Amino acid sequence: MMRVRREMGSRQGRRSGFTLIELVVVVLIIATLAGLAIPVVAMIGRSSDMAASAKTQADLANNIQMFFMLQKRYPQGLDSLLDTTGAIYASDTTDGNTQTRGLPYMGADGTRLQDQLTAATLTNAAGAEWLRSFSRSGFDWVYDHSLTAADSNFSTMGSPPRLTSTSPFAVAEVTGAALTAKLVPRGLQTGQRLVALGIGPRNTAVGTTIANCPIYPGCDGRYYGRYVAVFMIYATGERATLVGVIDSYGRHNDYTIQQFNQSLPDGARQG
Repeated sequence: MMRVRREMGSRQGRRSGFTLIELVVVVLIIATLAGLAIPVVAMIGRSSDMAASAKTQADLANNIQMFFMLQKRYPQGLDSLLDTTGAIYASDTTDGNTQTRGLPYMGADGTRLQDQLTAATLTNAAGAEWLRSFSRSGFDWVYDHSLTAADSNFSTMGSPPRLTSTSPFAVAEVTGAALTAKLVPRGLQTGQRLVALGIGPRNTAVGTTIANCPIYPGCDGRYYGRYVAVFMIYATGERATLVGVIDSYGRHNDYTIQQFNQSLPDGARQG
């Protein structure tokens, strides 16, 4: 009887652990499941970013228009997207992973926003009252970007405003064909130009129609991640009008929604 009990005890002791083969199989199963889950998690993250960005773009456009209705002017103190030298606030490197300031070096559809903008000037002349069209809409001053600021999203905080009463007045004009086609599908007509302004933290709409100025999801401060409002100005001197709001990568709202749909898992798209 004692021998039988010892044999049973020895069998139970042998069964209390896992063999090396069993451990290897378990590890392989866990690795396989992790490999399947990681892409799904990444896809969900991109979907949420695109959904939040599309909603933010629409909300900012509505709030800017609401500010115009209440104040009879557009917000003052927007970001010029120009640095203090008068050039486009571009990335300081040719690698989006190592840049420390400026607009994102990467871009939508391979097109960088900084390449779609040109530093231009607005003046008044007979039949070409560009500056009047811009300034009479309420743009009394803008903020340029400091090249020494540690955080690109707050690069305007230490710089004095630049008054639009100075002629000629420098602006970031949308001249790239790719972005122009997204913003104005019918194309610009004679006597029309597009001006881009960043929706920065010091503009006068904050506390009036918007609580704060959001940043593109995932922006770490190494690049300018705020949203950008694009206005059309007219040679006739007519007040500027809001065309749309894009993100700092140059993505228009329709494109952002398209990216959201494409980021969804197969079978999850509606319509």
